[in-house]
Amino acid sequence: MAAAGRVCPSCRLTVLSRYNADPVCASCLQATRAAETRVPVWVWDSAPIREALARGDLGAFLTLLRTGADLSQLDLAALVEGWSQSTVSLVERGKRDTLYDVRELLRVADALGVPREALLPLLLGERDTPLDGKEDVEPAGEVDMDRRSFTRMTAVAALGTALSPTRIPNRVGPAHVRYMRCCLDELRRQDRDLGGGAIVRQAARQYAWARRMLDEGDYTDAVGRELLTVTTELAITTGWFAYDGGQQHIARQMYGEANLLAGSVGAGELTAHVFVNLAMQSTYLARAGASSRGVAREGLRFATRAAEAARHEPSPRLHALISLRQAAAYAQLGDETAFKTSIESAHRELDRGDHLADPAWTTFVTRAEVDGHDADGWLRLKQASRAVSRYDDVLGAHLPPRNAAYYRARLAGALLEDGDPSEAIAQGLSVLPDLGDRLTSARTLIELRPVRAAAHQASAEELVALFDSAAHALSVAP
Repeated sequence: MAAAGRVCPSCRLTVLSRYNADPVCASCLQATRAAETRVPVWVWDSAPIREALARGDLGAFLTLLRTGADLSQLDLAALVEGWSQSTVSLVERGKRDTLYDVRELLRVADALGVPREALLPLLLGERDTPLDGKEDVEPAGEVDMDRRSFTRMTAVAALGTALSPTRIPNRVGPAHVRYMRCCLDELRRQDRDLGGGAIVRQAARQYAWARRMLDEGDYTDAVGRELLTVTTELAITTGWFAYDGGQQHIARQMYGEANLLAGSVGAGELTAHVFVNLAMQSTYLARAGASSRGVAREGLRFATRAAEAARHEPSPRLHALISLRQAAAYAQLGDETAFKTSIESAHRELDRGDHLADPAWTTFVTRAEVDGHDADGWLRLKQASRAVSRYDDVLGAHLPPRNAAYYRARLAGALLEDGDPSEAIAQGLSVLPDLGDRLTSARTLIELRPVRAAAHQASAEELVALFDSAAHALSVAP
């Protein structure tokens, strides 16, 4: 008689095909990697993982975490001292109750960078649990007495150490570096969907963990080089999230740390990455600052530093991005000729096509991105009508949710400058419902401040209310 098919450990409904290489069904795998409307508590936070914890199914929790991070059982075992592939398999199949020992659970959580607060659904039996949850809730679902007793026993211990620092492994190996890179890739994916404000805290936590491994860990020279690289990338990425989330001082601090680390790596691409981000931040701040011309010149200097660092890098996307940063600075300085030359240079770089040397983080550098910078430049050059036309072109392309919201907010500002407040308000209304909820880009909301002022004068109370609600959620001044 044929053996019964495996059932997905997450939903417990779908029978897995023998041809399915993943340990969970496609729907649960997609949900594990899907963006949520709430702010994630940690890198791999998702509805299926919370549900598994809430029903006390730690085998499913481990399976979902491993699958979301694209780790094999052998990879995961290498992250947890004393574990083997067999241990992982037994725990995932519910054949071994290792994780129901609170000490072992916390040891594994530390090894995987799981913050204590992420375990609250397990402790309180509810999927959607606030970090300061006060209700005394029994665990949900059918659980045996041992697991129920375990949940009550661990609640005080885990809550008391909710924000304790994550321990580092005694020996950092290749698996730890691979896991860090998986976490970095997931953070970047979440940024495209949610914006930086939602994930800057978890990115900072991930960077701090990697930095402690780098500073205090024991590893081979080869692992050390890879660890230094991924730590540098985490510093840059955390700075970007802080920038998008409106936390400019933190962004500048992280870029400073990243620059020091990149100097130790000696890789032109990493140094260029730091300086293109610094150039973007300076040019952005120049639009609102009192000494805007000086800050714009700083942005141009940073872009020049990026070009110098990347002079031996063959990546067309990287060089196109550097040209875009130069274009933004020239536009802010009012140099239309240099602006147009830089935009044309970016187009020429993309004409070269994809290259194996294109860094993974430059995938956003597309024709639409060049068009977006073109539109931004014309707005900076006080040619609002031309900017409106270019923003329309940009929004006709397929864009990630955060980028689409940002360019629509910029379009609203361009329409306002072009003398069309009604359409500016309409565009603002199409963006605001998601801001502060699904999208956490304070930078995007700030672009709509002039539109809010126009809406207030026009008694467009809906936009004012939506803006103020988003401003409260994102801690942005109205």
